[in-house]
Amino acid sequence: MEQITIYSSDEYPAYLKCQTLSFLRMEWPEGFVGKNRLRDWITPEKMHPVHFVIVEGEILISHLEVVWIPLIHKGIEYKTYGLTGVLTYPQFRKQGFGSRLVKEATKYINKSDADIAMYHVGQDLVNFYNSSCGWEPIYKAKTLKGSKDNPVADDGVMMALFLSEKGKKGRKDFETIPFYFGEDTW
Repeated sequence: MEQITIYSSDEYPAYLKCQTLSFLRMEWPEGFVGKNRLRDWITPEKMHPVHFVIVEGEILISHLEVVWIPLIHKGIEYKTYGLTGVLTYPQFRKQGFGSRLVKEATKYINKSDADIAMYHVGQDLVNFYNSSCGWEPIYKAKTLKGSKDNPVADDGVMMALFLSEKGKKGRKDFETIPFYFGEDTW
């Protein structure tokens, strides 16, 4: 069985970075337009990316990143972790690679110093992350992104884990009060 390998951003091998960027360009082309047309980075370092991969030989099968940022909501700063860049190449889908990575990354987050963990998915992926990986959909959450002066609501479903005591106490606020995430959500 293929092994899950974890890399810090500065340790991520160039051959995997190239494959990851190629897949990201195909899957989310909107991230590679305008000033980012020739983008050669996967995730900004300010998000502290950690790569989780399944590789056979030198072929990338599946990838995701655990990232974190400080997120302020109602004047309280939460160390907020999330998943991004969740990819499984088409010929390897429906074989459990993605769920293995998400489960391993979720264990990593659960052992971390996170207050909360969240990310946004389309409705079609809620069941995958909820039933097989333990994340909870927060349907009432309203996440604002984009320009701070003129933010727009993220149209994805927020998947979340409330981990620390502070995170658990703030849960109701995240469920009921819109919060500004930043330029973009993961």
